[in-house]
Amino acid sequence: GREQKRGGRRWTERNPSPPPHRLQINDKLGGKMMLTNSQLRRLTWALSWHRAARSSSAARTRLFPEEINIIYDSKCNVCKLEMDLLARRDERLFGTNGRRIRLTDLECDYDESDPRNGGVSYKKGMSAINAVYPDGRVIEGVSVFVTAYELVQLGWLFRFMEWPPLKPLVDAGYKLFAKHRTKLTRGSSLDDLIRAYEEKSSIKSADCSSCTNTHNR
Repeated sequence: GREQKRGGRRWTERNPSPPPHRLQINDKLGGKMMLTNSQLRRLTWALSWHRAARSSSAARTRLFPEEINIIYDSKCNVCKLEMDLLARRDERLFGTNGRRIRLTDLECDYDESDPRNGGVSYKKGMSAINAVYPDGRVIEGVSVFVTAYELVQLGWLFRFMEWPPLKPLVDAGYKLFAKHRTKLTRGSSLDDLIRAYEEKSSIKSADCSSCTNTHNR
């Protein structure tokens, strides 16, 4: 076969044994570097390991396994009806152990200090629907519904609400509803419910303090 010369060695097309492949890359200083196959493999492995480590670290720092944690008021019949619908569809699509939506009830021993609740207070949660992502980010209002329905493959029902010309009207409509929601669905003002929650929390804290002091004697 025809002989060719590469890297100071001779080889034939019939029985090729070319020198190690070299990859030319530019370094940060504007110079050039040559990598052999072996060096390229080591570099590829290092990059893969780094990506895997970052992914593993992200998985370890998730606040919860689901994709979103919706904080809602179960004593609001409209809210509960919608959350029940989402929960049923979520379980039907992904199974009991694979649910994508986590639901946290403001009226069932709600813990404002729980990191999974994203720092959302009872007052904030009652003023508008909130949701927390596994990394701790919090969203509020219409965006919660858009995200939740997207997760259970019904995004088309709310996607139009994100249309720029329509979004301001949708947001304004939701804020108006949220302002009067408790009056319409629970027969109490938001201020009254917040006051009752704070009084209940104070009594509970006092009881817990009393129990702690008794056990520590």
